[in-house]
Amino acid sequence: MLAAILACSSAACAGLPDPNADPLLVAQRHLRQSRQWLAAACDLLGRGDRHAIDGYYVACEEAWNAAWTCPGSAEIFPEAGELYADALAGFLEAARQHDRLTSAGVWVGTRSKPILVPLQPRALPIDASGIASVEPQAQVDDRRVSRRHVRSGFGLPVVVRVVAAGDETERQSLAATAVLRFPVPGNETRLQKFVGPAARDHAAAVLDLANPVEIAAVRIGPVRSDLAADLTAPLLDVLAAKPSTTSIQGFIQPFGRGDTQPRLELLEPHQPGRIPVVFIHGLASDEGTWFDMINELRSWPVFHSTFEPWVYHYPTGAGFMQASAALRRQLNARVREFDPSGTDPALRNMVLVGHSMGGLHAKLQVVDPGDALWNAICTVPFDQLRLRPKVRTFLQQGYFFEPVPFVNRVVFIATPHQGSILASLGVGRLASLAVRPPATNKAVHDEVVRLNPGAFRPEYERATPTTIDLLEPKSSLLHAIEGLRVPCWVTCHSIVGNGHHSLTGGRDDCVVSVASAHTPFAVSEIQVPATHTKVHHHPAAVLELKRILVQHLAEIRR
Repeated sequence: MLAAILACSSAACAGLPDPNADPLLVAQRHLRQSRQWLAAACDLLGRGDRHAIDGYYVACEEAWNAAWTCPGSAEIFPEAGELYADALAGFLEAARQHDRLTSAGVWVGTRSKPILVPLQPRALPIDASGIASVEPQAQVDDRRVSRRHVRSGFGLPVVVRVVAAGDETERQSLAATAVLRFPVPGNETRLQKFVGPAARDHAAAVLDLANPVEIAAVRIGPVRSDLAADLTAPLLDVLAAKPSTTSIQGFIQPFGRGDTQPRLELLEPHQPGRIPVVFIHGLASDEGTWFDMINELRSWPVFHSTFEPWVYHYPTGAGFMQASAALRRQLNARVREFDPSGTDPALRNMVLVGHSMGGLHAKLQVVDPGDALWNAICTVPFDQLRLRPKVRTFLQQGYFFEPVPFVNRVVFIATPHQGSILASLGVGRLASLAVRPPATNKAVHDEVVRLNPGAFRPEYERATPTTIDLLEPKSSLLHAIEGLRVPCWVTCHSIVGNGHHSLTGGRDDCVVSVASAHTPFAVSEIQVPATHTKVHHHPAAVLELKRILVQHLAEIRR
């Protein structure tokens, strides 16, 4: 099969253009040869032939030469760019299928004389050793992301998957644009043209993986062309590894499997100097609900250059206080990991954004409850209860804690500070009964109630309150959370849904009333004409969060 590749190269060489020929004719010849190479390489790839990569390589080179020969031609340049992108996609797919891609670059040529095409990340937050794979195929659309942010131009938008660091188990993906960069055409010898990439002593090209936000354009001769980009593709790649059914599984059977364990995730590697914006989802949901908003934010240059999104996943059917305690532990652990010396001010100015019940979790990260939360469930002081040391520590983490010191702004979105009437209705009761608490939690609850008869209030004595129980307007624990004061160094904002007329004549979002979503601790509040599950997707909510983040930057830079 390699003989066929070389024969094709020889046939192309036989018609080497005269350097004095019309550039348009020369470019058209390059295009014809690129199409021929591309067709041959596709045939080889379909048959599983490892030499397909060499055909794609030459198809890229011919398209590159066509673009450089007539960069200003409306007839040549668009077709050259399209052929180039198709050939480059095939080149990377062949490299993936035949394990030709390493951290050093892509191997082409024969087994006896392999040639390395060097790989150079450009303006990416990782070096070549951090690249697990390059995904050249377009990512499938996902209903959780409403639109794609793409830019037409030269090169091939790809997704770069990142090598997992430490105990990271979640996929991290980056947007990149692949450019297989060849020398400017016209300086090759006839021998170099004849032997092609399979027999050259050194690879003539370099594979660039460019950050399409930092590098927005390329220059081809006298022409400046936009660099092609798909800024949404990395989010779709991450979502592909997150089935949308996990939220219901996490509600009904919390902590039942590994994917329902609480975890604080980074969608891409942390970069020093970037301010984390932590998104916390609500009841019977998961972190995927935020990807639509994150998609809009990441296409905004201010967010891309200054902030980074973190998402908190937790089983919403589990004990509420347990999930909040897990978030506190993981926030502190991340900051210690990324900034052990405490010298990065960005990590000391974190922003939390919570939707629905996630807003209550956000509040519990920034308050000092004293004994208010404990008194809401128990009539006996904590230190007077009969408890095993391990159980005492477990309960203490949930009900007695200090505010996280590095969070100084919280955004509440459709947050039920005063609960939701739906929690008291039949559907809420059925949902609460459907939750199967973890065996460990049930054992702890049963033990402390048995050892301390009459010490607990009925709300807790019956069973560990579920998240549905917490959202009942009459919940004593909810009332205690509502009454906790937010410290003066934390600025709060509210985004409230009012897209529905309630039966009582007021406005709500079908789940949370406007009155319940209001908090006196917010310095700003806007109302959005949307229902509960759509509030954080609404353009007005995205615009308001952008305004809040701009204000956040201005205040911390004073």
